[in-house]
Amino acid sequence: MTPAAFAERIADEQAPPFLVAELSGNHGGDLDRALDLVDAAAQSGADAVKLQTYRPELITVEAHDERFLIKDGLWAGRYLHDLYLEAMTPWEWHPTLAERAAERGLALFSSPFDETAVDFLEESVDPPLHKIASLELNHLPLLRKVAQTGKPVAASVGASTHGEISAAVELLRSEGCPLVLLLQCVSEYPASPKDFHLSALPAMSEEFAVVTGLSDHSPGHLVAVAATALGVRLIEKHLVLDRGDESVDAEFSMEPDEFRELTDAVHLAHAALGHPSPGIEADASVRRFRRSILVAQAIARGETLTTENLRVARPGDGLDPARWEEVLGKTATSDLPVGHPLAEDDWS
Repeated sequence: MTPAAFAERIADEQAPPFLVAELSGNHGGDLDRALDLVDAAAQSGADAVKLQTYRPELITVEAHDERFLIKDGLWAGRYLHDLYLEAMTPWEWHPTLAERAAERGLALFSSPFDETAVDFLEESVDPPLHKIASLELNHLPLLRKVAQTGKPVAASVGASTHGEISAAVELLRSEGCPLVLLLQCVSEYPASPKDFHLSALPAMSEEFAVVTGLSDHSPGHLVAVAATALGVRLIEKHLVLDRGDESVDAEFSMEPDEFRELTDAVHLAHAALGHPSPGIEADASVRRFRRSILVAQAIARGETLTTENLRVARPGDGLDPARWEEVLGKTATSDLPVGHPLAEDDWS
């Protein structure tokens, strides 16, 4: 998929949201498992797979004092460098994974965590877009680097202030980014649905003139369906082959059958949105059972039309009930049997 094709797909509101399966560290350091994850993503209805491209020593430093210790949440007791080392996707895997994704009809892109990762991705897999992780939104040199590729950028806004979001959008645009997507995100693992504040999505779209999306670490697909109803165009969820395999992000990831349920639910929710015009398109098979003006008692030619011999009833093949007051007191121009749908030429 090219950047232009991605932008066109995102802009096509007749198409459902673009579904991204995040592989993260759920490969467990095994290339074969990573390839199986790509296959599972395709079978589960994803449109793309996403990687994370970094080197632990460029995110943090190898230190084991308290400042580098994670004290709560899923990874409590782990040191930053140790966690990132376990979760990283080896850079030499990227071309192989990109080739498998292309064979399966999937796009592949990544979250680079520093400028060298951007250069590597551009040279090795030529992704259609770049993703900025929520904790990197204030990493302005990184934002500048991805913007200068001239490709779309999807940026998660979890853990960011309004001012940081505004500065990020301004910088991305000023440095050449042609399409900015802001993804609502809760940077907790797993995240609680009640913390997403999805009502911010339309406001964020309007204020920053961006396309919105969702980076979802919550259980199930409820938040994704709700976000679909609010117009998001990209949804990202973590994928794992088996939550029991104890891979680093397994606890808040979807298994393939769950991702398929997500796909089906999001597609159905998008289809249910329909068009923005009030009312329902006329459907003759249903509308024929609406009410209309019918003959309730046999009426002879010359007889007056009254509330006794007419009725507003089903089916709907007679005169519209809006004409009720108009026809009362008029004279029948022919004999009208019971059940006859009153028509324009039946009275004068």
